[in-house]
Amino acid sequence: MSTESHHAGCCTPHPVHAERAQLDDLAPADRTATARHHGKGPAAADAKADLLLTGSLLTMDEANPRAEAVAVSGGRIVGVGSRSDLEGLVGPSTQLVEAEGTVMPGLVEPHMHLFTSGITWGTVDCSPTANATFDDVVARLKAAVPSVPAGSALVGQLFDPSLFPGMPVLTADILDQVSTDVPVMVMNASQHFFYVNSAAYAAVGVDASTPDPAGGSYGAKDGRLTGVVAEAGAMVPFIKLLPPMTKETLVAALTGIANEAAKVGTTKLHEAATGALLGAAEVDLLHATAAQPGFPVRITAAVWGLRLDDMTKAGITVGSGDDMVRTEFVKWVADGSNQGFTGYMREPYLNSDSRGAANYTVDELVTNFTASLEAGWPLMMHGNGDAGIDNILEALAQVSKLPVWDASLRHRIEHCSVLHDEQIAQMAALGVNPSFLMNHVRLWGRAFRDEILGAERANKLDRVRSAQAAGLRPSLHCDYSVSPMNPLDYVCTAVTRTMADGGEVLNPDERISVQDALKGITTDAAWMCRSDDLCGSIEVGKAADFTVLAADPTAVEAEAIREIEVRQTWLDGEVRFSA
Repeated sequence: MSTESHHAGCCTPHPVHAERAQLDDLAPADRTATARHHGKGPAAADAKADLLLTGSLLTMDEANPRAEAVAVSGGRIVGVGSRSDLEGLVGPSTQLVEAEGTVMPGLVEPHMHLFTSGITWGTVDCSPTANATFDDVVARLKAAVPSVPAGSALVGQLFDPSLFPGMPVLTADILDQVSTDVPVMVMNASQHFFYVNSAAYAAVGVDASTPDPAGGSYGAKDGRLTGVVAEAGAMVPFIKLLPPMTKETLVAALTGIANEAAKVGTTKLHEAATGALLGAAEVDLLHATAAQPGFPVRITAAVWGLRLDDMTKAGITVGSGDDMVRTEFVKWVADGSNQGFTGYMREPYLNSDSRGAANYTVDELVTNFTASLEAGWPLMMHGNGDAGIDNILEALAQVSKLPVWDASLRHRIEHCSVLHDEQIAQMAALGVNPSFLMNHVRLWGRAFRDEILGAERANKLDRVRSAQAAGLRPSLHCDYSVSPMNPLDYVCTAVTRTMADGGEVLNPDERISVQDALKGITTDAAWMCRSDDLCGSIEVGKAADFTVLAADPTAVEAEAIREIEVRQTWLDGEVRFSA
């Protein structure tokens, strides 16, 4: 079943968001595909480099893994090697910089959410990081009520019951204690749920008798509203309670997130649901944001499948954009969140009779995938539960027999959380690769093992080693703002598989080497995002995007990798962040 109706005009917001979107001053971007910029070196034999960056280079280029220097001209790499190798590229105007640490290619975040995270940017922090206890969350929300402007709602973000003892939920009864007059709406960290009070239900006209929409639940149980609003079909009406969206507020939020990414060494983001809220205007916003002087990251985007027709009418096609912003995939979401018990499982969740739910039947997935492929789009497919992944693979098996199938497009399954041996084999046969949310192991591993899935299924989480052994090229991501953005943290978890709660190791057989883990945030992540011609390794012809680390991640204790300081990030040969 579909999770959202799809009738907006090609350049307009979804109807629910139209009253909140104030984007009259947003100029349409050039949405046509532009040629990729390949650096070709100095124009003449005696041309010199603009920059020579020296130090200890971990290039992630298998043909030249270590180097002493990299030369840059016009924002592109024109030489990599020893200092003496590059002497001929140094002239009187060449800037000479000695890096204070280990230089790596700029890190790649292959799955995150700019817009769905941006709409709650700066709202009340309900995360376990900011709140030691569940009571602290409630107290923080109560303290924020007096500052809510008249006629507005109190909005919170990042709440996750599974990371608090006893898995407590922000029910309507509890949120009514926060306020009975002010609508209260808190987004779950997974972005698959809102928790709302009675005033919020009233503000959008939902009561206990309101039928659930396709692909969602308003949370009615035994004639009462619980306050738990699940999945996109039901969440969309509540989004109108958020503050109005203007170009200024959205650009500020996107810029703030990008700056946070640069602080953890990231120079490349892959936005995983572009157009879901505002249609083609989101592509324009990405271009407007990235055009700011000194913007620190590149962006590729996966357009929201349910808006694909609208995007096409707006002139957005595969590869349209430029080297700062480019659309590369179409996104389909087959199921929900495992920690939210909506991921679609073969067997019920622990101590439950629920298996979660599929957002689409296999036949519907076949229809959606086929239409996407006919338009030339690579597929980016969200699958969390093992049954959700089964549905994706069954649909792909059917589609792969059609003339439109092209395995070279680098189709991918997102999160790919609970993964069985036969599914890995199917993915390898199809040439479809997984992107793993590694914080499932670190942040939720104990909860998955003890309270959500049980030990046997929890051991099937994020099977990076098995995927690599099958010849796949997995990437590692955080699904921001579902979990914190820090690529070195994902590397550390892939290497150690230690769980934050208790420090135990979850399925040690799936641990991998540091070098193999680094591929998941550099070369393999860039390849999966269809950006390996531009970034992911330090090689001649690629962009001069670098991360300078205080220590070499291959030379420290595994558990220390996540603590390595990021000293600088560079984009196109210019420093964009410095600690």
